[in-house]
Amino acid sequence: MSDITDFISALEAAQSKAKFTPEVQNAASGIDPATLKAAVEAALAMGVEDKLSDDAQIAALKKGLDFAGKLVMMLKTAPGPFEKKDLWVYFKLGNNVIPEKAGMFDMVKKQLVGEWEKVKHYSDQKAQALYIEKVNEFIGKYSLRDE
Repeated sequence: MSDITDFISALEAAQSKAKFTPEVQNAASGIDPATLKAAVEAALAMGVEDKLSDDAQIAALKKGLDFAGKLVMMLKTAPGPFEKKDLWVYFKLGNNVIPEKAGMFDMVKKQLVGEWEKVKHYSDQKAQALYIEKVNEFIGKYSLRDE
């Protein structure tokens, strides 16, 4: 079981409008924390290519990914480039985006696309849960700004 307590606490703070920017607060609206937590746990427990069958959990994961994408911008310190790599890969997969191939001299993008190639068979829901889990990890490591 994955513990995403810090992420859920941030979600609830954004929903109550106690913290964060209006953009983050808006991204938090309409997400049921209990459903999202159950969806993340279910997605992390399933195989990499498996899909969830519960429509409420599927919707919660997608909204959770969108919220996490906004929330990660609220970290007090930006993660390093190697840490950002996982975010980039899981966000692309979670949104069913196929990255463009890198140019010959773009070594950073080549690495990112190479990492994406390694996990491109993951389901979008697995990637969404992994992204949320990674953002939760960063919240614990770097903490969040209130505004």
